[in-house]
Amino acid sequence: MTTEIVFPGIEEYMAPYYGHFHRSESRELAECYLAGLLMDGERKSVEPMSEKVNASERSMQRLLSTAKWDDQLVAEQFRRTMLDVTSDPQGILVLDDTGFPKKGYDSVCVARQYCGASGKTDNCQIGVSMTYVGRDVAWPYAMELFVPESWDQQNDDCTAKRKKAHMPESAHHKSKWRMALDFVDLARKDNVPHRAVLADSWYGNIPEFRKELESRGENYILGAYSNTQVFLEQPVFEIAPVKEHNRGRPRTRPKVISTSPEPVKLSVLGASIADDAWQRLELRLNSKDKPLVAEAVSMRVWPALGWRQGNHHEQVWLLIERRLLNLGGYELRYFFSNMPQHLATIDLARLYHERYWIEHGYQQLKEELGLDHHEGRSWTTKKTEECDSAEQLDSEKVDTGQRRFVLKIKHLKTWRHRCCSLRSSERWRRKQRLKGMPSLPDVRHQIAKLLVQILKC
Repeated sequence: MTTEIVFPGIEEYMAPYYGHFHRSESRELAECYLAGLLMDGERKSVEPMSEKVNASERSMQRLLSTAKWDDQLVAEQFRRTMLDVTSDPQGILVLDDTGFPKKGYDSVCVARQYCGASGKTDNCQIGVSMTYVGRDVAWPYAMELFVPESWDQQNDDCTAKRKKAHMPESAHHKSKWRMALDFVDLARKDNVPHRAVLADSWYGNIPEFRKELESRGENYILGAYSNTQVFLEQPVFEIAPVKEHNRGRPRTRPKVISTSPEPVKLSVLGASIADDAWQRLELRLNSKDKPLVAEAVSMRVWPALGWRQGNHHEQVWLLIERRLLNLGGYELRYFFSNMPQHLATIDLARLYHERYWIEHGYQQLKEELGLDHHEGRSWTTKKTEECDSAEQLDSEKVDTGQRRFVLKIKHLKTWRHRCCSLRSSERWRRKQRLKGMPSLPDVRHQIAKLLVQILKC
């Protein structure tokens, strides 16, 4: 008895992408790979998926490594398809990065770096991504593998590592915030309608990142660390006079003697706010359909990062959010924004909380589609797996009005009875043959009984 697994709509969904695969075999393998991602299972690496869809493990590995297909054109087609049904003038661009813990050191771009998944500096890969939120749908617009400095050095060891991982010569180290800016530029090039850019504190505490967004005319709401200093009034710096020295290098930066007013830390500022100044806000419904409640206050400030070197920063909104902890006390969170001054505090708070969707997306990509289950070590396989996982996550979410692009098999309660047949894998047949065989302890027991009978004779 063989079983055929049918996914209604998968051919219709894959049709726009067929032209980017050079051979029919690659197109068929791509369908099998996407079907494997949709099926239930604890692991979404190639070996268990190939067993479920009755495809050769070696051929599916070839799809990820050496098969001829253009991942960039596939990604462009995916973005066009998604924007056709989710484009929204009130859309939001959300930037973040996520880690993939690794045990070995041979996988491409693995290094000792901070990993959010483990909450510490660990051996991992990092993926930087941007999510688009529009029309109540969130989907990953772009994702790239972060290249650490240790993978972009001019020495024999680094050259050997890059060659072994098949890294292209065009892949070089770039700061995460610059990669995030490239994603914003890509969205602007594609004329993606949006009203704001959101990111967490790691990006918000980089003045250059805020300035680059400002220069592009982008509105933003970015997190800030509690030890960040700000001015409550526009600062006036007193610069030390430049002395003429006959020896030594001339001073390249002005030396600030004093400033008026003095900068204050965000943690000190948040603790000094009176209880009657906080506004109670209902942001949205949580997973249990209960309102997510927080208290917030906003004010205009000037960031003070690098003020001792005479650095001036633009005036921005400071949003402070307060939440009651279960064990008592409050948790304070801080955000910088250049949104219009007439915007209400509750609108700022609600807008930033749209960042929830990128965290939710990472969780879905890892739990449902195995983004961190990938076992390939080369540059090509990792790029391909990220592209397919992101594409498949959102093909489930968007409804065309007639049918979904792809039907998840776990939603089909009676799929085993409706499907026609397909040959089972060789490994499954081998397991069936071994089912009736006795276990090793039983064999040992029988041998022992036989030896006892022989000795009695």
